[in-house]
Amino acid sequence: MEAFKNKIINDYSVLEKKVFSLANRLNEKSSQEIDSKVAQIIASVRSNGKKALIDFSFQFDKQEINNFSVSPIGYWEKLKPEQKNAVKMACERIKRFQEICLPNQNLELTDEYGKLKVIHRSIDSVACYIPGGHAPLISTLMMTAIPALVAEVKRIIILSPPPIHPFILAVAEYLNLNEIYQIGGAQAIAAAAYGIEEIDLKPVDKIVGPGNLFVTSAKKQVYGQVGIDALYGPSELVIIADEFVDDQKAKQIAHDLMSQLEHGSGWESACLFTNSTQTAQKVLLSFEEILTKQPNKEAIKKAWESFGVIGIADNLEQCVNLSNIFAPEHLELKVKDCQNLLPLIRHAGAIFINDSNEALGDYLAGPSHCLPTGRSARFSSGLSVLDFLKRSSLIDLKPDQNLKQNTAILARMEGLEAHAQAAEI
Repeated sequence: MEAFKNKIINDYSVLEKKVFSLANRLNEKSSQEIDSKVAQIIASVRSNGKKALIDFSFQFDKQEINNFSVSPIGYWEKLKPEQKNAVKMACERIKRFQEICLPNQNLELTDEYGKLKVIHRSIDSVACYIPGGHAPLISTLMMTAIPALVAEVKRIIILSPPPIHPFILAVAEYLNLNEIYQIGGAQAIAAAAYGIEEIDLKPVDKIVGPGNLFVTSAKKQVYGQVGIDALYGPSELVIIADEFVDDQKAKQIAHDLMSQLEHGSGWESACLFTNSTQTAQKVLLSFEEILTKQPNKEAIKKAWESFGVIGIADNLEQCVNLSNIFAPEHLELKVKDCQNLLPLIRHAGAIFINDSNEALGDYLAGPSHCLPTGRSARFSSGLSVLDFLKRSSLIDLKPDQNLKQNTAILARMEGLEAHAQAAEI
């Protein structure tokens, strides 16, 4: 435990400050320079269209691209049988979960004055952004496109940096998604928001999916022109463990911590909060032993050194409080009685209890892995079918004298005489 002995903190007041700092770690990195560069990229795409995409693909992706549209046909059959089975299992579980999230269209309020109801309609067109980098994120394709399919969105396009990995194209073919563009970064977001006539890319109504800081900045800047799902940041994991952690479970916890640190940006954060010094030491020892055997150990080590912590609190309630301060993307409860702690948890994108772990949630548990980061779990939720539906209020009221009179009174209290007269007439 010598290498990372500074990772264990047993002073609660210090822990509170440390956790808040970790949760806001990206706020310490000035985004002004990135926002400025992204604004230039967006402006160039709007002005220069396909030429800007060609230039940016060469500049950022080191790819000479002229044909940005890609067909997925023929890629599914190239997958191995076990790969097909895994994809099918994940897609089916995600689909079934999203179906139970669909709102009840039959609910309405009926009283002596008439009827009130909420009706839902799907968004017409959506772009799903699938990050590139060192891993082909087929999971993100499933987690964004399937909720849109369940919502019956008419047009779903896929955007991903070139060259798009064959696995992504294979899953797209399986989902019958045929409008795919090999465009990445901020330029992809601009293209989806404003359209590129030369490549027959029509603008969409909403853009969903995670990306790097440039993608996130672009989504923020085009919001209003189009809708967005959220501003996603690097991965976060909090694990709460009690004194009943044995050596085997300590290894599992160490593996789970590493699973969120290997993405490679260096900004990922993983924390263990426990009421047991022994548990903290077991996990840290396991972490150091396992790290040496990890293929992505350098990425894990970099993020762990910068944004990892093991906190020892007096009790599990304090551990939950630390988690609520963090408001993590992912929260695992490795405690003997999860049910006693669940009511105390206020803020978390996804909660894993008992033998469940975050890696399952990334791929095939069912709920989307596009989850709130950077403390945004305090006010937002993970991506779901609801993000692809719009609500309209349906009002069917009778010409009741009581409604008219009270509406007119309220309007005149606000000084709006035309409103009052409209209600009375």
